[in-house]
Amino acid sequence: MSACRSPISKSSKVKRLLNYFALILLFALGGWQSTTAQTPVPPASVQQLQPAQPGQQAQLDLSSPLTLDRVLARFLERNLAVEAARYRVESARADQIAARLRPNPSILLTAENLKVAGNSLFTVPFNRLYEVGPTYSQPIELGGKRRLRTEVADLGVSRAEAELADVLRQRMTEIKRAFYEAALARQALEIVIEQRSYFDDLVKFNQVRLEEGAISGSELLKVKLERVKFVSAVAQAQLAARQAGIKLLELLGETNLETPVTIGGELGSAPVVVHLASLKQKALSNRPDLQAAERGAALAERRIALEKARGIPDITPFAGYKRVGVDNTLLFGVTIPLRINNKNQGEIARAVADEKVAETEVALARNRVLAEVESAYRAYETARAQVGTFQRELLAQADESREMAQFAYREGATDLLPLLEAQRTRTDIRQQYLRTLFDYQVSILLLEAAIGGEIKP
Repeated sequence: MSACRSPISKSSKVKRLLNYFALILLFALGGWQSTTAQTPVPPASVQQLQPAQPGQQAQLDLSSPLTLDRVLARFLERNLAVEAARYRVESARADQIAARLRPNPSILLTAENLKVAGNSLFTVPFNRLYEVGPTYSQPIELGGKRRLRTEVADLGVSRAEAELADVLRQRMTEIKRAFYEAALARQALEIVIEQRSYFDDLVKFNQVRLEEGAISGSELLKVKLERVKFVSAVAQAQLAARQAGIKLLELLGETNLETPVTIGGELGSAPVVVHLASLKQKALSNRPDLQAAERGAALAERRIALEKARGIPDITPFAGYKRVGVDNTLLFGVTIPLRINNKNQGEIARAVADEKVAETEVALARNRVLAEVESAYRAYETARAQVGTFQRELLAQADESREMAQFAYREGATDLLPLLEAQRTRTDIRQQYLRTLFDYQVSILLLEAAIGGEIKP
């Protein structure tokens, strides 16, 4: 009886030991699966950036005039290019999180020298040579890899933020220009409507004079024909204003393009005090595209250090327990990779080349910034001089010429032609002045875009 019970008892011990290691394995796998199955919750800033569906977005209120402040606020809220740049920042922050993580440990469960042939496995005497046990290992990074990864990731986030600021700079310039174009179209429409009203009054005046016999019918016909020109001009100006409004709504991401847009505000001519040297200095300090290029160069330099550190092998210490037959033993050691052939030479060479490219891009960006400031400043000087000329001389002279011709015509001292010429001249001068105001406003806008900041009167 004892001879029969002894193998069974030893077999039970083997079963319990194997079950124990099976439970450890299941626990390790279950913990790994539960960790990887969790869905990461994005940060609050990312959740706030989730774009709403078009049907869920509130339409822009067009019942009141659109001011520049309202347009800019709506633009920042809805523009897809800005939205994409914000997501790129969040992607870079994800790399920042990954860079700070340490290598995962591992556990190795082994069972060696288990007899699988001949007598039954569980009837073999327990004092035979079985080797079972777990081994725990933890990689250790050498050469400051984790620190260098963190530095590279931080610079990546910094560059992405600068790129976001540059997208904002470019898109804000675009939407402001569209707003000024809409304001220009609206004021141009007001000018031709005013001229049409003037000829309406002139037609009525000449109708009375014709009935009194003071003028001929041909003269009245000339006035009516001149009025028809302004009727056509009003239609063209209305179309231009409508198209400018549609373009503005399109840039704002609006889907309701049928409602006419009313623009609030006038094209201004407030003088600003700027100096070319200070503008260039501000541009070199503030321009986000130049900052992005400089941060890219710093990132490339740190990446060289990271790739060199990756050429240093990491070690993996390990320790474990092993049961050999009836003996309980411990084991420990360290795994050291031998970097004989592959020392990461290829990635180091790539990082060195990327650094040269990044340095070249910094020089190109710097030259582009200075050239844009110079060009925008010259455009501002020209526009400012033209605005001054119109305000000091041309506007007043055109009004005075029209008033003199009108007085002389109403008194019968001259015929209709001098009045028509004076009226056309006044209209042309006012339209040119309006265009000059637009150019002046755009020149300031381009100066602000060139220096990456705001210029206040």
